Amino acid sequence: MKICYGIIYGMGAKSLGEQMGVDENDAAWIQSFLKDTVKSCVKKGYVQTLLGQKRYLPGITNANTYSVCVSASQAERQAVNTTVQGSAADIVKLATVNIQQRLQETFPTAPLSHQHPHSDRGRSRTCSRVRGAYFILQLHDELIYETTEEDLIRVAQIVKREMESAVKLYVKLRAKVKVGPSWGDLQDMDI
Repeated sequence: MKICYGIIYGMGAKSLGEQMGVDENDAAWIQSFLKDTVKSCVKKGYVQTLLGQKRYLPGITNANTYSVCVSASQAERQAVNTTVQGSAADIVKLATVNIQQRLQETFPTAPLSHQHPHSDRGRSRTCSRVRGAYFILQLHDELIYETTEEDLIRVAQIVKREMESAVKLYVKLRAKVKVGPSWGDLQDMDI
């Protein structure tokens, strides 16, 4: 979190490099990207995410810092934040769709969503567990799936592969897989 705020509020390349554990030149490249993002927004009036979603920021040229509207400095932060976080959201959404397609190919009989116990003529019966996995929840850049122990490794491989290959970037995307019977009892899984 400290790094995100540091970038948005103008942390120098040396400090940024130290915080991120990267070379000062790499940190300078990040700063250059951020400055270019703001310049482009000033010119066009909007920013775009990695997959082309646009956010218009008319306040980017607002010289009145005491205006009720968004000031230029606020709009600059929004431009950077939208570009970075919006692109991350694009990647997660694309990965989610790709994971679902892959799960359906791998486990064609798996349900698309949770199958609750249901009643048959007044008698309660539980649906039998089928192979595969189903999507439970997205929380920012996390995807939560439920699966059987029998299919855990295969499902984890699919999720990790699709999260890491959703888009091609200059840097490799890394996904961490955690497993457990509940959110409070998750353990890292090496895949």
